[in-house]
Formats: sequence, structure tokens, C-alpha cells
Amino acid sequence: MEVAWMELTERQLRDRGIRRSADEVGEEAARFSRSLLAAMPVGRGTMEPLVEFSGTEARALGEGGLDLSAAASSEADVLSSTAARHAAMLATAVATTEAAALLGVGESRIRQWFKDGTLYRVRDGSGNRLPLFQFAGNGEVPNIGKVLRALDPALHPVAVQNWFTNKNPDLLLEDGESLSPRDWLIAGGSPDALLPLVREL
Repeated sequence: MEVAWMELTERQLRDRGIRRSADEVGEEAARFSRSLLAAMPVGRGTMEPLVEFSGTEARALGEGGLDLSAAASSEADVLSSTAARHAAMLATAVATTEAAALLGVGESRIRQWFKDGTLYRVRDGSGNRLPLFQFAGNGEVPNIGKVLRALDPALHPVAVQNWFTNKNPDLLLEDGESLSPRDWLIAGGSPDALLPLVREL
């Protein structure tokens, strides 16, 4: 499985407000992977992953891009894939201090946006991490805060990131090309068009 930090150059990291090197990001991803995999249950296996998850869990994992069919993978494959995606997301995410510098505000403002639900954070052992999907250029994706506020807080972070970055057939340009919710907002699309879609997650 390809992971994001292997494709990022030092310049791309800097352009996204990340002050760590690509090697440091890779090491951090490996650490996250080890901790997530260590927390996975052992001694369990099934040829029917769908049996092991509730309908809500299966839908959330499906939105995260995971195939839960028995022919596609075992439970261990599903869990390790989720852990790897989660680790890659966290390794490239920015810390609160980095987000404040990127957005040109103080850390107290970032914490207020966390409270308001207009910035998306994932907590880990070292504090809050802000996944990169919500940033574009030298700032935040336009109007993304309104959409983030409508998210179900119980959604898995991988599902959230994939929803924002995967093309959605309901978001079409005039030429018929579909956009991801993130690209829709960057292109100037109304966040109101995304609210019914995000509430279906």
C-alpha cells in the first residue's frame, strides 16, 4: 500500500505548513502504525468480516474505502488497512502550533475553532493533530468549517478524510466531471450543497 509521506517532497511538506522532514514524517507514521496495530485484538479471525461489524460500523469503514467482502479480505486485513491509513493521516497532519502558524492566528484561536467544530482534529498521545485535507495553499479550504460542524463526531477519521477527498457523483461540473467535496469547496462551490451529503455519513 502506498502511503502519502513517500510521495511528498520536502517542499510539498513546507508548502503545507509542516516543518518536519519527510524522514521524520515517515518515522512518525511507523510509530503510529506500531501503536495502532499493538492495540488490535489478537487471536480472532473470520472469513466473513461483515459479520463482525454492526451496520453503522460497516458503513463507516466502507466510506473509508475499505472492502469488507469475504472475498476481498480477512478481518485482520481490514483492521491493518485501517490502521495504516490512520497512521499515514496522522503522520502528515499538523500540530496545533503548526496550524496556528499556517493560518496566521494564535493557538487560542485554534482551540476555539476546535470547540466550535470548525477545524477537524484527531487526538493522539502527543496532543491534537489536524489532518491536511482541510488546508489548501496557505490557509483553510474555503467554507470547510460549515461542513465540518455538520459531521457526526462518531465517524472514524479515515472515513472523514476519504469522504472529503474522494470524488462524489453528486458533485458535478458543467462538463459532467465529478469533484470531491474538498475540491468542490476550493472551486467556489457552496458548502450548503455538501450539508445533506455529509449528514448521510
